Amino acid sequence: MNLIPAKPQVTGNYFCTWDSQCDHMYTRKDLPAELSARDAMNEDFLFGGNGLLNSFQGIREDMIVVLDDGWDVPYGAKDTRVFGSLEADPERFPSLAGLSPVNRLRALSDRIKALGYRGLGLWVPTQTPSLVNGRKVARTPEEERLYWEERAEWCRDGGVLYLKSDWGVHQGDADYCAMMTACMRKYAPGLCIEHGFTGRPLFESEKDGPALPEAAEMYLEKTLPVCDYLRTYDVCHELKYASTVDRAAICLQAAHVCHANAILNIEDTALIGAALGCSVGVMRHELEKKRKHIALEPRPVSETAAALRWQRIAPPFAAGKGSLQVSDERLRDVWRCERRAPGHWPDVPVGDYYVTAPAAVARNMPLPEVIADGEKPYVLCSLHPDTGALCVAATPRTFPAGVDLTPLAGIRVKGASAEKPVGIFGSFTSLTVAFDEPVENRRVYAQDLLCDTAVDVTAQVLLSGCQMTVPGELMRRLGAAEDGENGIPAIVMRVLK
Repeated sequence: MNLIPAKPQVTGNYFCTWDSQCDHMYTRKDLPAELSARDAMNEDFLFGGNGLLNSFQGIREDMIVVLDDGWDVPYGAKDTRVFGSLEADPERFPSLAGLSPVNRLRALSDRIKALGYRGLGLWVPTQTPSLVNGRKVARTPEEERLYWEERAEWCRDGGVLYLKSDWGVHQGDADYCAMMTACMRKYAPGLCIEHGFTGRPLFESEKDGPALPEAAEMYLEKTLPVCDYLRTYDVCHELKYASTVDRAAICLQAAHVCHANAILNIEDTALIGAALGCSVGVMRHELEKKRKHIALEPRPVSETAAALRWQRIAPPFAAGKGSLQVSDERLRDVWRCERRAPGHWPDVPVGDYYVTAPAAVARNMPLPEVIADGEKPYVLCSLHPDTGALCVAATPRTFPAGVDLTPLAGIRVKGASAEKPVGIFGSFTSLTVAFDEPVENRRVYAQDLLCDTAVDVTAQVLLSGCQMTVPGELMRRLGAAEDGENGIPAIVMRVLK
């Protein structure tokens, strides 16, 4: 028995090359100092013998490949006015030299799909180039619109599936984002466009806690209704879970105010995407294991694979759909920053940094009950509005003693259908699921989300009335992650008559 569908659904999930570009440059200290992470982007980096895209076996078809900053500018480009051409640079991609801009995109798309990925996505700045061939260019609002209409046609004819728009002169301008989106929907209706909810990577005082600046609130309420995806944006690696939980809660609350159909993209913290029905912008990669100059543990790629395979069962759904519950209790994560490696983002002085975030978030179901002797994990859960599948996750946290530590707790969730799959991510002492009907005398099957075979675990769980209690030890026994102690347990369960 395999509880995971063989084929993925349309999710909007993608692999973004940016972090890998940074890691590539960090392993090449022989390169000239003037080169930056964007200068890692080229044909060999992507498609060569040791190319970036030769990884992700088994989940390639779950992801679009988004080429990030650098793909359409010359090597060494630093003047931000040249960005936004959407013309793949021929020096970076020699096989595309001599082709039209559209055919360059088509060739990249075909090559990426030939590797088994869903297709091509592109990072674009929220601007048009204002310096072209050394000449300053000033465009009227109408000329800006015509420019994006032409680029929309390029993307349509070039087979581009996704635009990741951020940064740029008009970053944070909801009206400009709406104009870009309208151009894409008119001339490239099969393309999805993502805009970003930008913020500082760190909060440095209690005053920077849950309150949202008025300008950011207005941006969300104007942008969410006019984009396909809204990304919670870059967060500091060491505080990624707390920051993403906080931003996800903020964005989901705003989406419910304006009844937005946009899907929230939570970037790289994939188990949060799985638990809250959000899409994932994968940044981590096996290349992280080859870092030589940054003292950071590689992020477990197993977390990504497990989340994407879960979303074959329960794909991302609209941020404004259904009900939303956000806990009033806030937890506080603290990162004790020692000396940072030169150039490692964010560049901050030595000291303590912290983020507060809601202790729990639930979509289409009540908030979970969480009992712990000391610190709690962030607990996230959702009931899928279309498939009925339940997902719950206990996320790692950050304390002065270390990064990505998961406090153990007893967790209870209710509202699940006994006929539907249950996805579980993270570590806990026990998890109790309350179903809508009695489950005694049924068989229970569980499957690690990285495997293709379910096993009968009826004797290892407790069925009583309408409840199933799963011991935390079962998660650890079923774990198949190659990431060892860095891996986050993730399973799917079914209760069958």
